[in-house]
Parts: sequence; C-alpha cells; structure tokens
Amino acid sequence: MAVFKPDPAEVRQVPYRALMDLRFRRAGPELYTPLCDGCRECRPLRVDVAHFVPRRDQQRCLLRNQDLELSFSPRGLDGGRLELYRRYQAQVHEQPDQGDPQPFLVEDGGVPGGELHARDPAGALLAVSVVDVFGDALSSVYCYWEPAQARRGLGTFMALAELAWARSQGMLWWYPGFWVPGCAKMAYKARFGPHQVLDEGVWRDG
Repeated sequence: MAVFKPDPAEVRQVPYRALMDLRFRRAGPELYTPLCDGCRECRPLRVDVAHFVPRRDQQRCLLRNQDLELSFSPRGLDGGRLELYRRYQAQVHEQPDQGDPQPFLVEDGGVPGGELHARDPAGALLAVSVVDVFGDALSSVYCYWEPAQARRGLGTFMALAELAWARSQGMLWWYPGFWVPGCAKMAYKARFGPHQVLDEGVWRDG
C-alpha cells in the first residue's frame, strides 16, 4: 500500500478536522493518506453518533464488560500503560518489543484529545483508547488492551465506549479510520451503524 505524506508546510493552514474529510489521518505529528495507483479502496468511514444502535453481538459485549469502570484521562504513557501496550503488541500482533513506543501514543501533533481507560473492579487497567477530540466529532487513534482478557472482546467494547462518550459530549460523528471493502481485518468498522463512507469526496450512506 502506498502512503502519501504531504509537506506539512502545504497543509499547516488547514485544520486537521477538515483534513479528516479529505481522506487524511494522522500518526503522531505526521499526516498521511493511503493512495495507490488506480486504487482508492482505503476509504474513510464515520458513524452517526446520535442514531447509532448496537447490534446484538455488541449488546452482548457490553453485558460481558458491565463490571468495568470507564474514565477519561490525558494522553500519556506511564509504566502501567507501557507494559500493557507491550503485552498487547507481543501477544495480539506477535511483534517483539521494539523499545520506544510508537509515536502516535505520545505525540499528538497539536491535535486535542485524550484517552479512555477501562479498569476492572480491582482497579487493574485492561484497555486504553487514544482519541482525538473535536467539537463535533471523536476520532479513534489507537486502542490496546489486556490480551489475557481476550474473551471480553475489549476492542469492540472500547469502540462502543468511544461512541458512548462521543454521544455524552453531544458530538455528531465517530471516525474509526479507514475501511477497505472485503478486508477481514477492517470489517469490524462497518459493523457500527448507521455509517457513511467517503467516496470521491462525498460522504455516502453505507
């Protein structure tokens, strides 16, 4: 997949919120959009927050995790979060410890935001969602969770938590990132609805 990274000087006058509707995402301080010759299958997707209705499997996920406590915190990476991230990378993505964490966990690129934390009744941190926060939208940046608690479906639960938090803040849209039709790893994004997909510069109902 080709990734186009623009010259920051060319886009610095455009708010990132507006760039999100022009196919851009950020990774730390960098902006990018996946563009391949003759292919535009990587499509931004956004969910209508006010009208979102969880599916039955998502409702079951909420029930499995009703004992968890959610809180909103500033971005950061203390010892507990770093160890959780490293366990997640090693056991879920089978990636060895690469030393310094990815920049998107600690560098915000000047974009406002924070983290949603999920803790069990004993206070143990089980999941972290890094998000960007705008007046009308919440953008999901990255989520990592405790691999020993895989049965909970924490990835789905945290997506639902992001949607619930966005609704509590009166936001209109939740942006989970790019979606590729037919890609199994990204299929989960289209399970949240109603949603829209950016197609040739126009948001169309999915």
